[in-house]
Amino acid sequence: MLRLVSLAVVVLLAACISIPSGETQTSAANTSLVKREFNPSLDGKWIGNGISYGAYRDGEGPDTGVTSKANILEDMQIMMKHWNLIRLYGSDPQSERILEVIRDNDIPMRVMLGAWLDGHKSVEENNEQARRLIELANRFPEIVVAANVGNEIFVYWSWHKIDDVDWVIEHIRKVRASIKQPVTVSDDYNFWNKPESQKVAAELDFICMHGYALWNSQQLSNGLGWTVETYNDIQGHHPDHKIAFCETGWATSKVDGDGSDEDVLVVGAVGQDEQKVFFDQYDQWVNDNQVISFYFSSFDEQWKGGFDGADAMDKMEKHWGLYKSDRSPKKAMQ
Repeated sequence: MLRLVSLAVVVLLAACISIPSGETQTSAANTSLVKREFNPSLDGKWIGNGISYGAYRDGEGPDTGVTSKANILEDMQIMMKHWNLIRLYGSDPQSERILEVIRDNDIPMRVMLGAWLDGHKSVEENNEQARRLIELANRFPEIVVAANVGNEIFVYWSWHKIDDVDWVIEHIRKVRASIKQPVTVSDDYNFWNKPESQKVAAELDFICMHGYALWNSQQLSNGLGWTVETYNDIQGHHPDHKIAFCETGWATSKVDGDGSDEDVLVVGAVGQDEQKVFFDQYDQWVNDNQVISFYFSSFDEQWKGGFDGADAMDKMEKHWGLYKSDRSPKKAMQ
């Protein structure tokens, strides 16, 4: 999750939303789609209770290269004690290296692989993400069990929002025609509950929704209640789709008194005790109901959220992990 909550209007350059050469803009919904089942399992066991994974260590980030295979292997050995399903957000050298580590070490881990589309990036950059998603899904067919085309690109508050829905649909169709895995788009519940989401849903094998009680001004006492209610509401909007809960969680730190979004919008208490309560309740609900889920997140990531302000290292974006960035477990994992 790269949640940059902003109510500012995102102005996209025309070059970023134009239809790539050779593709045809299409507005009609895909009414002939036969859905591919997404029911992740391993050796006959359901493994749908998954986790989002970012491999960057302290001092690393998207602009600094890739994480070492030794560090990735260490992460896998930690995560496989609890999960056999992870979510990766982009199709880039970092994700390729993670897939190689899983393959080369015969790790019992399956992956939902993403293409990171971004309204601020060029057509060529977005095309490359889609191309690499196809390449990696086909190169690692036993590991990649689902493909995600875009993350939070439609919800109104997204910093990297893409306004041209038909352009995204062309990418969805191209990816889906080129791989065998089920295909989805991940976005906030506040997109999937809108009428315009039906057009996108018609192109998908299943729906990936995000929903954070903490970001929606809920106290911990109503954290799970709000989460389940929101999930059921989206299922009601899309009764013919399987709904996967692809992001939710509870942070262990926030900045107070600076007027930022986390200061204004987040009223629930944060901390390791609070995270443990929410995680335990949510984890039980997921297992009891076999809801496909990617809890957010595995490890804290210090590169996220920026470094401005006196308390920059306390920002929520850096503290969603069930483990600290040094890989030591927080209370929920002890």
